[in-house]
Amino acid sequence: MSSKPIPEGEIIHGAITKHLDRRFLSSIDLAGQGVIEMTIDHVSKHDVLKYENGQSDKNAILLHFKEVQRPLKLNATNIKAIIISTETNKVDDWAGCKIRLQAEEGVYFGKRGLAVRVVVD
Repeated sequence: MSSKPIPEGEIIHGAITKHLDRRFLSSIDLAGQGVIEMTIDHVSKHDVLKYENGQSDKNAILLHFKEVQRPLKLNATNIKAIIISTETNKVDDWAGCKIRLQAEEGVYFGKRGLAVRVVVD
């Protein structure tokens, strides 16, 4: 059975986190910390959000916090949880609200891993 060989990549050294796009809050930041509370500062939308690795997302929504400079890229699951936590779907009303975040283990895109999740009581 013949398959295309994987092109040779660049060998990396040191901490894996230095090779990630650190402009965004990720599960790596929250892993092992349990549940943490953050205050929403504002929400921004980007027609095209380009990542350092060359990939991009269309219509990306970022949640910005008062405590850290790195925003969280929102997905549908976390948007629903924020609406439940804040009791409103109006993003203007989210500013100043406190939400709780954690790194949650699960199966994402067919692989086991961690994802940032908004904790709803």
